[in-house]
Amino acid sequence: MASPSPAPLTAVAAATTTHIAGSRTESRPWLAAATGALVLLVLAFHQLGQPDLTSVYRDPIVRLTTLGAVLMGVALLAARRFELVPASTRVALTLGFEVVVAFWIAMVETAAPLAPDLPVRGLSAVGPWIVFASLMRPAPVSWTLVAGLVAASTWPLAYAINVTRFGFPIVPWDRLIVWPAINYLMALLAWLFGQRLAGLVSRSSAGGLGSYRLLAPIGAGGMGEVWKATHEMLARKAAIKLVRPRNPAMSARQAETWVKRFQREANVIAGLQSPNTIYLYDFGVSPDGQFYYAMELLDGVSLETLVASFGPQAPARVRSILLQACASLEEAHQQGLVHRDLKPSNIMLCKLALEYDFVKVLDFGLAKCAACEEVSQISMEGVTMGTPAYIAPEVAMAESSVDGRADLYSLGCVAYYLLTGALVFPDPNPMTMALKHVQEKPVPPSARTELRIPADLEAIVMQCLEKRAADRPPSARQLAARLVAADVPAWTPADAALWWDRHLPPTSSLRSINAELQPSTAADPSTRTAV
Repeated sequence: MASPSPAPLTAVAAATTTHIAGSRTESRPWLAAATGALVLLVLAFHQLGQPDLTSVYRDPIVRLTTLGAVLMGVALLAARRFELVPASTRVALTLGFEVVVAFWIAMVETAAPLAPDLPVRGLSAVGPWIVFASLMRPAPVSWTLVAGLVAASTWPLAYAINVTRFGFPIVPWDRLIVWPAINYLMALLAWLFGQRLAGLVSRSSAGGLGSYRLLAPIGAGGMGEVWKATHEMLARKAAIKLVRPRNPAMSARQAETWVKRFQREANVIAGLQSPNTIYLYDFGVSPDGQFYYAMELLDGVSLETLVASFGPQAPARVRSILLQACASLEEAHQQGLVHRDLKPSNIMLCKLALEYDFVKVLDFGLAKCAACEEVSQISMEGVTMGTPAYIAPEVAMAESSVDGRADLYSLGCVAYYLLTGALVFPDPNPMTMALKHVQEKPVPPSARTELRIPADLEAIVMQCLEKRAADRPPSARQLAARLVAADVPAWTPADAALWWDRHLPPTSSLRSINAELQPSTAADPSTRTAV
């Protein structure tokens, strides 16, 4: 005798599985509530259509499991609708819901004896349910596999429970193995499908983001991922930055902070007009709810890659780079904006039109608006924002009065790295490194390299690295004036063109787009304390 209930349950699960349209990044709690209601409908249908199965559905364990499935479905809907719990808790509830419903199905399917002398036909409804459940939540792919395997294991568990309780004859395992084996295969199928679907999430918007069409992924940064794109009407390439899909482990407040931070970066950059700041073309929300903005596509290398690939730079070139960075920062500071995360990977050396060594400052996502208290408070709760290798002491101490001189400290760290190829305070521990910026006096860059560093340039760098903001140059404009007056050889356009022709021709694989996306090198362990 076959199980009395698998056919109807399989049909229900298979029919429900057709509801898989949409993005995996958005939770669908209403499906959990609908599934809970469906469990009740299946019970009512079976009791009306097959009265002889009434005893099965009156079984205490089946009733408790039914109640648990219904209550969890309603709880998931309420938790998502009213933001009652963090996203990580909602994901855990959804995983538990998958297992509870799988156990309910398995208990019903094994509540009547299976004939030991007949083949086991069909398949368990647990398998289709596992596949459907994996599409119902935005859990990481690895969690999908674990939850699927646990759900598949409920069938052997339910069979063992019912055989023990009711004394059913045991079906030979060479026959019975068919159903649990298919369930495990379904769990693997859900995992593989989840991997494939996760890889396509970003491409779901490729049909159009405003007037832009996505071409190919460039990379991923702390806040999001960047795609190469083209304008549909204009012959202009662009870089499209998409917010990274929500981490299910985030709390609702943290997820909201990420979106605010991303949107704030777009608005900050949009207000900056310096040619040494990356240009913003457009920003908005994609059809699947992802925030994005379009920025200019840059051709060049980050300062991090420059030093990692070619070593310390000539003082003349370092001064040229610092002067251009000062131009970007001065405009931002005059608007009350503090970058707070200036580092080699956020400064790019480009070929722009006919100019070489053109500096672009990127990633104003941590910029602090000194004139706007609400915006200045957007940071992860209990976390200091910045990069330990280049963090100003007042930023590391989370002081409230942070101004543009914090960026000048970070720029001094960048200059130190360009001149020596070393960090100001090398330390494998990010927290210890940040603490050294607060407490320790730096070694002069001339003591860290065999290359000659002009005394004027070294004095400027060391002044930028003063612990007290009052002891640093008062502004980026005045820092630039000191750099112009310093006794340092000039870096001419001809010098830059010759260097690029020798070291970074158009065919060079080092020339990439958006230096902020390049992985950190061993020379720059700039691990953020928050992203």
